[in-house]
Amino acid sequence: MARFDTYSRLVAWLKILLPLVALGILSTLFLVSRGRDGGGPIPFSEAELDTLLEDQRIRAPNFAGLTDDGSAVTLGADEARPVPDQPGRAEARGLAGRIDNPDGGWTALTAALGTIDQAQGLARLEGDVRIVNSSGFDIRTDAATARLDSTRIATDGPIDARAPGVELSAGRMILHRAPDNRYVLDFIDGVRLLYSPPTTTGGAQ
Repeated sequence: MARFDTYSRLVAWLKILLPLVALGILSTLFLVSRGRDGGGPIPFSEAELDTLLEDQRIRAPNFAGLTDDGSAVTLGADEARPVPDQPGRAEARGLAGRIDNPDGGWTALTAALGTIDQAQGLARLEGDVRIVNSSGFDIRTDAATARLDSTRIATDGPIDARAPGVELSAGRMILHRAPDNRYVLDFIDGVRLLYSPPTTTGGAQ
């Protein structure tokens, strides 16, 4: 009988001690885990995290479409960043575009900076703007606006242009579709032109 009582008391004590031991082991594991996870440095500062969240850039975006007069327009950039709270509008760097007209003519555009507004159908070009046309003109200016829904490019101010045998400067330039459906370059406001006729060599026979 005494043996049975001892066994009963041992079982009763184990019922109390074993849960306490298990609780102690779990507490130790929890403390070790906190010590490992909480001690490392955060890889980004709060300012860097804000920049990563706000500075959403699109690498090598491309736009392609047709104007209302049937010209094919392509426009790309090295990178673009959406303008906050202005859907369809983006600021871009390294812009390059091309307009191919139905008559076979073309115009190529490049600029260091720009803004693309698909809602308004406009591309704003700024900083070392270059416009090269299939008629032979290579035009330089500081800023220009190109439409994406019709064939029209207009510079803000003065231009310098070169073509075979021609040097030209003007207050503005406009590329557009004329009423007779031809695509023309208009140079306006104080146009100055220097023409150098081609030289020929040869002797009398």
